[in-house]
Amino acid sequence: ILDLSGFTAFGERLKKELGDREGAAEFANRVNTILSTMVEVVYEFGGDVLMFAGDALICFFEERADKNTSNSDDTVSMESATRTRVRDCCLRILGDDRVGGDRDFTIHGGAAHGLVRSFFLGKSSATPG
Repeated sequence: ILDLSGFTAFGERLKKELGDREGAAEFANRVNTILSTMVEVVYEFGGDVLMFAGDALICFFEERADKNTSNSDDTVSMESATRTRVRDCCLRILGDDRVGGDRDFTIHGGAAHGLVRSFFLGKSSATPG
């Protein structure tokens, strides 16, 4: 989970400085830039964005064998490689000037590791959607 905080204070400051219309436009532009950058970086590191939860991204990083690992059944190596990808993804997001350089917002993150079971409801379809 990557959470962007500081929305309320930033929105109120922009409204006071720029007025309702211009403040809202600037707010939307900044938030869009930050969230878009965060999504791009998650994809770059092989993750998926499952959903937006308000001002947060809920992401998923599937375990996969490291390119340098000869035995794809080595689960310890896959777990380590996945944790490294998640860590490096977060560090890249924080180091990106479009995100980490924005002093009006703070990014908080949390990660969990473990088995994920998934299932699909409904009947299969040849056409998604």
